[in-house]
Amino acid sequence: MPCMSGRRVALVTGAGRGIGRAVARRLAEDGLALAVNDVDEANACQAVEELLDMGFEAVPAVGSVAVPESADHVVDVARKELGRLDVLVNNAGVTRPAMAHRMTDEAWKFVIDVALTGTFNMCRSAFSLLRSADDGLDWPNKKVINLSSINGIYGVAANANYSAAKAGVNGLTRALSREWAPYGINVNAIAPGYISGTRMTSAQEDGGDVGLPVEVIRSIEATIPIGRAGVPEDVAGVCSWLASPDSDYVCGQIIEVHGGMEIIKVTD
Repeated sequence: MPCMSGRRVALVTGAGRGIGRAVARRLAEDGLALAVNDVDEANACQAVEELLDMGFEAVPAVGSVAVPESADHVVDVARKELGRLDVLVNNAGVTRPAMAHRMTDEAWKFVIDVALTGTFNMCRSAFSLLRSADDGLDWPNKKVINLSSINGIYGVAANANYSAAKAGVNGLTRALSREWAPYGINVNAIAPGYISGTRMTSAQEDGGDVGLPVEVIRSIEATIPIGRAGVPEDVAGVCSWLASPDSDYVCGQIIEVHGGMEIIKVTD
């Protein structure tokens, strides 16, 4: 049934684990009802159960953001089950690291489809619902928060696909911020550095194409001046601020969250 509690509603993609799950939990703690998206139904349902057990309001919205029809379905779940949409967090992303001259067409396309095209799909699908949300909650501004990466700002070797996708997300964020600000929709992005505790930043298994080589992880951690790797909650805190009225005059910004780290070099 539609949300009748008067709460604002957030939809977080890729929220079955890692950063997305931490963001969903933080926004729930901030008082928002949650539509929890993940391409993996088990992960989405597990995240929802965790939120329900904590006394929060949440529903699963399963589907791939890379497919336009699926993105439409995910947004429709938020509309039907929660009645409105105030905050969209585009967090879904994947990696397939390889040096560019060794990267397969599939690895390139897969990352672009999820991280860049998926972000566009969700924004396009959600626009009408964001724009039409009832403003009776004394909180007129709606928020779109895209998860980018410092890869998209500085570029990282062995991640041409991911760096290009996130650079595209940055451009998309700035363009939409100009298009949608007149409708009361703030569009911004967060560009995390190395965040531990996610599937993409875990140690890569031998022969695997997910995660990072152990030597790369060690090199990254050695470059962080603040003295520790980031955790998903570091990103969730910034997301909480961008979703709040305190950021109502912030548009088109790419906020770096990386503890001052330097970009590492990867050689073939």
